[in-house]
Amino acid sequence: MGSVGGSIITADGINALSNASASGKSVKPKYFKFSNQDLILDPNLSASDIHGWRTQNINLYQKVDSKTVEFVCDVIPTEAIDYTRICGLYLEDGTLFMVAKPPYPFPPTLRQTFKIQMIYENATELLDFKYLSFSETEQDLSLLNTNVQMGLFNLQTQSDLESIKERLGAVYVKGVEDKKELTQEIEETQEVAHLEVLNSSATLGNLILDTHKIAENIKI
Repeated sequence: MGSVGGSIITADGINALSNASASGKSVKPKYFKFSNQDLILDPNLSASDIHGWRTQNINLYQKVDSKTVEFVCDVIPTEAIDYTRICGLYLEDGTLFMVAKPPYPFPPTLRQTFKIQMIYENATELLDFKYLSFSETEQDLSLLNTNVQMGLFNLQTQSDLESIKERLGAVYVKGVEDKKELTQEIEETQEVAHLEVLNSSATLGNLILDTHKIAENIKI
């Protein structure tokens, strides 16, 4: 089971939702910011508190039930230029309405994907999703999650191999007798990495195939 971060609705977000409930109007989630700031999840955070390295429209949303909505914020590897320690979700008027933290800082050059759940009474009736793309099924979310897991695994494998190679270098310098053992460890780590990438690729391929089938059924 994957690690889980945390999220809160800000005081400004609660006020916007309360006003919408009282007035019969709606609030419009629109964009997000990724930031390398190490902030505490505090409901008193406001828009001016987050200085992000990336600002873009929220990628997807999905209605989980009448009071739960899941937002997806996704930045592809070639555009992930910095670490992300905090994510802010903003309304159309610039109000910071939610803040989320990942379970660990998302590193640059890998796909960075937040799936943030908002829970609020009658949330689906109070929110206007005019700016967001709707996820018909879990396929879109699963594809993103698979890409993230592949990226994280590759990063860990690179780190493991570098550590083993450093140890191997020290062995040659000292002339210790366990060169063969460390060389075998490198080969085994590379083999595991190869099998995991194949398995992840197969999972990704199956998800794409399932998505294609769903699209064909919709056409019919």
